Formats: sequence, C-alpha cells, structure tokens
Amino acid sequence: MHYGNFLYPHLCNHGSWVFQTDREEIINLMQERHWNTKSPWSQCLRGTSFGYTRDFYCARDAKESVTRILSKLPLQAFDFIELGDGKGWEIKIACSPHNAAKLCAYTGDNQEQQSTKAA
Repeated sequence: MHYGNFLYPHLCNHGSWVFQTDREEIINLMQERHWNTKSPWSQCLRGTSFGYTRDFYCARDAKESVTRILSKLPLQAFDFIELGDGKGWEIKIACSPHNAAKLCAYTGDNQEQQSTKAA
C-alpha cells in the first residue's frame, strides 16, 4: 500500500513542518540527515510511513528545502499539489525509468510489477 508523500505544518505556516513519506530512497536519505547531529531534521514518525520535522520561517522555505532534498534523488519528476485545506502539499513523484522496478516496488508504484503479480 502506498501512503504518499506530504509536507505540512504542525500548527501554522511558520515553525515546525513535517515531511512524511513511505518511499524507501527518501527515507534512507532523510535517516542520514536525522542521524547527523549538525542537521536540523529530526525523525518524528516511524512505521508504515516515516516523518521528519524541522522549523521553517514560512511555507516557501519549507517547500524549497524539500525541493532541494528531492533533487538529490534519481527521480524523474515531482510535483507539489496543494492540500485541500491550503496548509501544505502532497508531493507526487514519478520514478526514473531505469530505476522503476527497484525504487517503486517498495511503494507499490510500479504498475508493471503489480500486473505481473495479478496474472
């Protein structure tokens, strides 16, 4: 089951924000940041999806930071879609074709692999 990728504030648009994901490659990158004592990111959720939190002055700063993080990964494309309440975004991510089976099987995004299982 795929839970998705989200960036949202704890309470208001300044202060603590949460970057929540269930994608293995993002979790691995964020775990490195969490373990780095010089990083402002800390882990706040663990289970079927993982969450990482840090403080930002405004929503734009939070979005720019996560954009920089995602640009370090072999993703084909990602898009921020504003949540219905206007407080945060769902982050839609497309997999790189050469890593599709490896990267997307974890989240269930690999449609080819799913159709093979159904057959």
